[in-house]
Amino acid sequence: MRKLIFTAVFSLASLANAQASDEDNSLTEGGATFRPEEDEGPKTASPSTTGKASAPGQQHTVEKGDTLWDLSQKFLGSPWYWPKVWSYNPEIANPHWIYPGNEVRFYGQGEEVPTQVEAGEPEQQVDEGEMYDDKVTSAGQIGYRPKAGQAVLLPGFVTPDEIESSGTIYGSFSERIVLTYPDNIYVKFNKKAPKLGETYVIFRNEGEVSHPITLRSVGYFTAVLAEAKVVRIDSDKRATVVITKQYDEVRRGDLLGPAGEPLIKLVAARPNGKAVKDARLVAEVKTYLTVFGEHQLAIMDKGSDDGVKVGNTFTFWRQNDPLPSENLMQPTIIDDDKPREDVGQCVAFEVKAHTTICLISRSVRELVRGERAEIRVSGGSPRASR
Repeated sequence: MRKLIFTAVFSLASLANAQASDEDNSLTEGGATFRPEEDEGPKTASPSTTGKASAPGQQHTVEKGDTLWDLSQKFLGSPWYWPKVWSYNPEIANPHWIYPGNEVRFYGQGEEVPTQVEAGEPEQQVDEGEMYDDKVTSAGQIGYRPKAGQAVLLPGFVTPDEIESSGTIYGSFSERIVLTYPDNIYVKFNKKAPKLGETYVIFRNEGEVSHPITLRSVGYFTAVLAEAKVVRIDSDKRATVVITKQYDEVRRGDLLGPAGEPLIKLVAARPNGKAVKDARLVAEVKTYLTVFGEHQLAIMDKGSDDGVKVGNTFTFWRQNDPLPSENLMQPTIIDDDKPREDVGQCVAFEVKAHTTICLISRSVRELVRGERAEIRVSGGSPRASR
């Protein structure tokens, strides 16, 4: 009995000493004091940490559930850095869709954490079981890519040439009016023969855009409905496609165009290298507007065939006294007795052969269809006068 009591007292004393040692004692090695800790497994950077110290080297391998929004928060300290991260990874076609296995770089060559970026929308994540193509292709950087700028969602606009070369849904094996996955959809291509595995955007013509002066057609507003992949070649210019991503109703008669361009672009001005005269504002992307101003998208009647390049700045100008009633109702009337006054600027970001979509960056008067503009050769276009 005495032996059992002694053993119990000795055990309690040992336990008390162990607790006191854990609370009060520390180990010293090389002049640095530290306490032994249990292995808690791999640690991740705190979302509040900023700077390169929190980043995993220079790049990160995408895992299931990752988005540029979340990765920017985790490794750079703010989710609003995602457009800057996207600019370092041009092989990512759409920032809203990144796939497991992609490599994401967080810094450009010799650059530090960005100090100011434009706000964007959060990205969507791709879950297992969702249909997507995990192939990533890159042909290298083509043309001008701004290092920083304003993120803009591309509007639905195509030229007459793009309409003529597009494919048309001429049938389906489905008994439904509205087509969706996994329906077999039959497409007839007008010019280029399709290839197995090729991806296309399904869109619908929403109305023609005509020039306010010449009345000729400059293009068509469109609505993007879905994305589809060729799963069978039926003949030289006919194929069967299946929808992979759907945004709206798809019906027989809808059109298909090539996919691959990002849905979001960065808009930033660069010096104008060539003068372009006699440009006109033909329409605003939002068709219900009659006058437009800053931060809205405009369609100009000059394009790459006229020397326009991405990043060029159009300057809008007027030459009249606005008080006479005829000038007030038609502000684009020219009075040769008056000097020119600049009333706005527009930065090109989507350049086609004969048209350009630009972001109105400045306006001191309400702009209208038919507004005159030009691109002036200089290190930067002059600011609109007040």
